[in-house]
Amino acid sequence: MVLVSTPIKQVDKVEAHLGKLNFLIPDIVMVELKRLEESTGSKRSMIAKTAIEISNSKFKVVKVTKTRDVDDAIIEYCLGHECTAATIDTDLRRRLISNNVLVITLSKNRLMVANPRHEEQL
Repeated sequence: MVLVSTPIKQVDKVEAHLGKLNFLIPDIVMVELKRLEESTGSKRSMIAKTAIEISNSKFKVVKVTKTRDVDDAIIEYCLGHECTAATIDTDLRRRLISNNVLVITLSKNRLMVANPRHEEQL
């Protein structure tokens, strides 16, 4: 939803650093967006709806193993598929890094690439 409400214009810098990005959206995230679209106020609902539309048109939706915890499912998917995760959730970011998963995140409207060895501002 952050990409819809605050467009990120530094994707090209991340791609210059990491290579071509192929964005994947976990199916459980799409379920959560749908829930937000149907059960929140009009502004947040519209952002969720737009995020769903953008996700379906520009990104690949992937199935992740269902677990009791969404964060666990994302971590497990990243580890099993050796991929980078993008999140603004601080706890998820810390857990991904502790599992040696490369993370793309936002900090003060700047994209950051973080991993256990270093953090760089792009």
